Amino acid sequence: MSSSAHARKVVVFGAFAVALLPLVLGGCATTGINRGQLNIITTDEEVKMGKEMSVEVAKQYDVYDNAAITAYVQGVGNKVVQHCDRRDIDYHFAVIKKDEINAFALPGGYIYVYTGLMKDIDDESQLAAVIAHEVGHVTARHSTERLTALYGYQFLVSLILGENPNGYAKLVTDMVSTGGFLRYSRANEYEADELGANYLYATGYDPNGMIELMGKLRKMETSEPSQLEVWLATHPPTGERLSKIETEIAGFPKLASPVRNAAGYEAIKAKLPK
Repeated sequence: MSSSAHARKVVVFGAFAVALLPLVLGGCATTGINRGQLNIITTDEEVKMGKEMSVEVAKQYDVYDNAAITAYVQGVGNKVVQHCDRRDIDYHFAVIKKDEINAFALPGGYIYVYTGLMKDIDDESQLAAVIAHEVGHVTARHSTERLTALYGYQFLVSLILGENPNGYAKLVTDMVSTGGFLRYSRANEYEADELGANYLYATGYDPNGMIELMGKLRKMETSEPSQLEVWLATHPPTGERLSKIETEIAGFPKLASPVRNAAGYEAIKAKLPK
């Protein structure tokens, strides 16, 4: 290609990207709970990104292939998302076979819970608390905001336009190498906690399950810190989170029959890998 032809191609691409930007920004300004906030990734592109990344997650993680456990986690997740602030997308829940205390959400509603975390919780309300927190990240679109901050506009546009076929693999490789996904800001984590507590309550689960979960994590910080190495590196101090959650939940009217389902969860817990 001649230098003049190459220059014309760059100009055309640049003009197209500039023309695309208002459409992208406009398409994202009314999505999720952060209505009016600018986000360069549309909902459709976010879902596409999550789907592509979920394929890479399956390559780089050991996604636990147990139909009963997957169906159970998906079922709990389905209950939660019926009461969340963002129901314009499909949510997908899966379990990662790893003896680690962790969970994460990809863009577009792809949510993963680790078997190590599932082993340490006691009932369905606590599992729902984990899921509700991750759903909070999705509804607030924290991942796409964080991706923009970490990788910049040009990299994300290359993904959107299909110009970077290895881009999704890079995102997941970065995730694996750092032990977590996007290392959200403290404000993001606190917002996901607040949203999660409200989703948990609206679904009918005992919101105290979230308080108990945080209590467990707080104890483990001193008794088994190695189990929480990744969690502590990617989340604010658990004591601060617990205090804020307790304050939030204290304002909820009392549920007549809050759901715990300890027996049902124990049956599923018995199917986890030893």
